[in-house]
Amino acid sequence: MWRWLIPLALWWPLLGAAWPQSADSWPALRSVVPLLCTENHQAARTRVRGTGVIADSGGTLLTAAHVIQEARANCTLSVMIPDDEWSRFRQLHAFLIKDCRLYLPLDLAACRLRPADSSRDWGYIRPARLRTRTAPAGEPVWITAFTGWGLSPLVRSGRIQGRQIYRRQDGCYCDFATDIPAVEGMSGSPVISAQGEVIGILTLAGTGKFRGVSFGASLEEAASFLKTEGIATAPDSQAAFVPTPGRR
Repeated sequence: MWRWLIPLALWWPLLGAAWPQSADSWPALRSVVPLLCTENHQAARTRVRGTGVIADSGGTLLTAAHVIQEARANCTLSVMIPDDEWSRFRQLHAFLIKDCRLYLPLDLAACRLRPADSSRDWGYIRPARLRTRTAPAGEPVWITAFTGWGLSPLVRSGRIQGRQIYRRQDGCYCDFATDIPAVEGMSGSPVISAQGEVIGILTLAGTGKFRGVSFGASLEEAASFLKTEGIATAPDSQAAFVPTPGRR
């Protein structure tokens, strides 16, 4: 089935270099995966539609709701999971995206993954560590994301810019901002702390006077949705970043 979803000729342009395309020293988090869109017509093309993070060993995927909404009618959605860290993987394993539950107020989605080829592929799933806590302004964070046509993870680092409720024009809410600029494909990317824990999901790229800033929903704000979906998170801890006075 999967061989029909992505024709063999499409594998080569998708399989780019297997290391982070960034000068930043942060590693590409293995549990972050590309969301692929295979168009639903005879001459099917496959491209990266967004990014998601594996939330538990049962194959629950967290991403931005608008990625799922915009792709549902036009293509079959899937993800590719590496057999090792992104810096040294040899094979990628395809999983189909099924049974998505959307939480539109925060533009979040929780979906269930199913192996496209073999049930043995369940063994390659490595969930991220999720933390529900407040991210103070100035805290260093990084993201792993996938953009364009390739399957090489993009890694970017930056800082939390603010912690407040931002209401979008479409009615959704974001409760933090970062100075990491977002481009197409980065919707659904996890915001990762220096401790390697996912603390939020990017959902919106800033425009106009907010160009160069991206916004998202923290796992703390999404705690009730995550609980409803059976996604376990660790509570706030004392290991959280404490900003240095005067530091920006």
